[in-house]
Amino acid sequence: MPRPPPSKETTMSARTLSTVIELQTDQQGTLFSARGVRFQADLDPFLNVDLFEMTGPVFAPHPHAGFSAVTYLFDDSTTRFHNRDSLGDKSMIEPGGLHWTVAGSGIVHDEVVEDLGRIGHGAQIFVRLPATSELDQPYGMHFTPAELPMTDLAEGVQIRVVAGELFGTVSPVHEAAAVHVYDVVLAPGAAVELPVAASNRGFVMTVEGDGRVATEADSGTLGPAGLAVFEAGPGSLEITADSRGGRFLVGTGVPLNQPAFMLGGFCLSSEGRTRDAVSRYRSGEMHGLLTAP
Repeated sequence: MPRPPPSKETTMSARTLSTVIELQTDQQGTLFSARGVRFQADLDPFLNVDLFEMTGPVFAPHPHAGFSAVTYLFDDSTTRFHNRDSLGDKSMIEPGGLHWTVAGSGIVHDEVVEDLGRIGHGAQIFVRLPATSELDQPYGMHFTPAELPMTDLAEGVQIRVVAGELFGTVSPVHEAAAVHVYDVVLAPGAAVELPVAASNRGFVMTVEGDGRVATEADSGTLGPAGLAVFEAGPGSLEITADSRGGRFLVGTGVPLNQPAFMLGGFCLSSEGRTRDAVSRYRSGEMHGLLTAP
């Protein structure tokens, strides 16, 4: 089993698991289903994490401001996603690909499946931006599957580095929150130990299968709809798949520890900033998909 290099951190108090929870479900007719967790303080710097399946148009074009909206399609998706936004982007998210929308001061976007009736299977993650960056100009980052590096750490262990870095493998994603996101696929009974910076907290979410997550101090079982949140502190994170194998989504980042004021698709660090973003959207300053500059 691959292990991180020795560190002085291992002599300190170990990292702990704060919660192991069942995911909430969301059903939008027959075209969209999701399970996830939203707006928990112990997810900071993540606002929400959802696993979804979508087979047709569900959501109208909508605005965001103050955070990054991330769509990652798992490689078992049977269709691509059209991404459009008010900056003029018209890109296609491939299975195994990623679109990272840094909403900043405000953006309008939508995403729809290319082939009606086929399944887009993916993860949507909202990532807080530091207060010093949340009003920056919006921009998008688009990556094909080939641009998101894979690392085969050992037999039965395959990881795509969606964001951040792992064992020297670096994702091309660059944004202010500097989070790490991994798509971890484990063969039956396989295990992997992941290094996590002592300053980072994060989550492990079951995508497929069952498994177990452990720190040096705690451990917990992850069922088919499970999510574990681990706190900041020294020590690594170990994930073990059950006898059927498993797929797990892992996210880590430094907590921002800043206020969050949310109204619809807007979340900024003060009520005034959030209400101002809503006002700018309503006045047309964020444009729309048909009025993109």
